[in-house]
Amino acid sequence: MTRAVPGGPASPLLEEIATLYRAGRRREALDACRRLLLFERGRADVTALAGKIAMELGEVAEAATHYAEAVARKPDFAEAHYNLGNALMKLGCCGEAVAAYRRAARLRRDLLPVHVNLGNALYALGRYDEAVASYREAVRLGPDVADAHRNLGIALHELGDLDGSIASFRRAVALKPDWTQALQSLANGLMERGDWQAAVETCDAWLRLSPANIEALGLKAVALEELGDRAGARHLVDFERFVQVLEFTAPPEGHDDIGAFNAALARHALEHPTLRVPPEADPRYHCASLRITEEFLAEPKGPAAAFERMIETAADDYIRGFARRDPSHPFLINPPRRWQLTSWAAVLDGAGSLNPHVHYAGYISGVYYPKIPQPIGAPGEGRAGWFEFGGNPARFPCKVAPQTRSIRPREGMMLLFPSYFYHGTVPFRSAEPRVSIAFDAIPIA
Repeated sequence: MTRAVPGGPASPLLEEIATLYRAGRRREALDACRRLLLFERGRADVTALAGKIAMELGEVAEAATHYAEAVARKPDFAEAHYNLGNALMKLGCCGEAVAAYRRAARLRRDLLPVHVNLGNALYALGRYDEAVASYREAVRLGPDVADAHRNLGIALHELGDLDGSIASFRRAVALKPDWTQALQSLANGLMERGDWQAAVETCDAWLRLSPANIEALGLKAVALEELGDRAGARHLVDFERFVQVLEFTAPPEGHDDIGAFNAALARHALEHPTLRVPPEADPRYHCASLRITEEFLAEPKGPAAAFERMIETAADDYIRGFARRDPSHPFLINPPRRWQLTSWAAVLDGAGSLNPHVHYAGYISGVYYPKIPQPIGAPGEGRAGWFEFGGNPARFPCKVAPQTRSIRPREGMMLLFPSYFYHGTVPFRSAEPRVSIAFDAIPIA
């Protein structure tokens, strides 16, 4: 091995590192950096280069170590402080990342990415006012950088400055009209302000760029309802056309009857190791009596293996059945060729409800009922515990009573519907838990 001359910027080993890196042989380049640092530990430039290569290889902890060594050797190395902050963020050390970014900002006030990422770290810590200050500095340095305006809008929203956030989102869209994330932020802000016409126009721009986008369709339908265009809303959210109700009376293979299968599936849900009440800050939280699992189709699957086959078949039939029927409908413009399932159990412990919500990650969604307590559907109980399509989320200032469709759940029933349909559970009380298994078919191609 050729020994590098201490401090020699053109040493053979340093040239080898550069050659390997340019050739895309990053693993070998990192090994060469490690060898060089055995002899020239004080070289902050080589240490920072090792950090860069380690980050590109996904070796984040090692990258952080190298960057920390680089700034220890050269405290005024602003770029290394910045990159140290990036590595610490990836490691989840947001507080330490803030300190690294602040050191970089003091050394190089003009580095726009420092202020953006400092804002990101502060936002992750819930320090929204400080995040706004960082994003404002980023916007000052880069008034034409759309990302900085959108980030500022998101932080302002957290502080309750809805008008300020919308103004920032509008600026981001003006700078990058084809950026769907900025249109998403703007559409949601306009919906929260009740600016329904502007929300529809923004959703239309979003749909032109992302045909059949599930979230844009859902928001547009609510806005159309508020504008009095009930026919337009019903065209998008057509309960009769798009809601499919299946009743399973025959058991899947390996089970004696459908009742035994349902009992096994409900027991699997109730005994699932991840079943818990989500934190109130979790978007899945609805009430203190609702427990939800993580991935229901994870190993060991038990009866969920047969259930997975059931919903794969049902979802495939649903998507195939609609794919070619009416390409003029926005939901049917771009049906997925391939998709993957995700599923979770929801247990309402004898009382409670699910607020109107949507599953924007999916293309179609569904729910299956293995256990329904006796009072639900009984005479005199009305619609307590029923599944209900329609309704509006509390964050939108809706004034028009939406059209709804309620369905009495029964054991062995499966419902399938587009993922942008708002749906929930009517409040109920019972001595027994109500168990449902929800699922989404998520597009992958």
